[in-house]
Amino acid sequence: MDTQAGPATRRERAEATRGLLLRTAERLYAERGLAQVSNRQIVEAAGQANNSALTYHVGTRDDLVRAIAATHAGPIAVRTRELVERARGSADPRDHVASLVLPYTEHLAELGTPSWYARFIAQVSTDPTFTGLVRGGLITPVHEEGMAALWASVPVLPPAAAALRGQTVRVAIVHTCAEQEHAAAETGKPADWAMIGSALTDAVTGMLLAPVRG
Repeated sequence: MDTQAGPATRRERAEATRGLLLRTAERLYAERGLAQVSNRQIVEAAGQANNSALTYHVGTRDDLVRAIAATHAGPIAVRTRELVERARGSADPRDHVASLVLPYTEHLAELGTPSWYARFIAQVSTDPTFTGLVRGGLITPVHEEGMAALWASVPVLPPAAAALRGQTVRVAIVHTCAEQEHAAAETGKPADWAMIGSALTDAVTGMLLAPVRG
């Protein structure tokens, strides 16, 4: 008798249920916003009869948001490492911008249509309760290396200007991708993520290289 079959099956079912809850929460958060979605709505939309399923399989609301981000962070970090290493030593700012932008847009392309991650990140980025939580989980040492190389490759800016441009860059990337994802979901026509990634890379590079006036 195989004594491992029962426990293995239970683990597999638990993992499948957890994955379903994460995907369902990501979709609902993306479509409605974090504040508009309750744990009960997530559990019901996932077809779970037990109202405590989310707490049992994932944990708190913070744990849930962090877990959704973590499911995507790994592949993005792997590709970021590849591009950061490729750009290492380059004097062209665009190479360093691309190493940080393209892993995100390439990952979105791999999700297919419809997808919800870009809109999930946009919702999180506007919610002060969760912004720091997710950003802290997404910024890895390789991202920090890429950011340092990027800022070293552009002209030195006054601190206030640099901070504002950094903020503007994040907003441009996050919300442009969210809008493109939304349009793809509405029309059923996949977004051209290769074009979007290239266009964002050009736009961000131009923004960072623009001279300070006035």
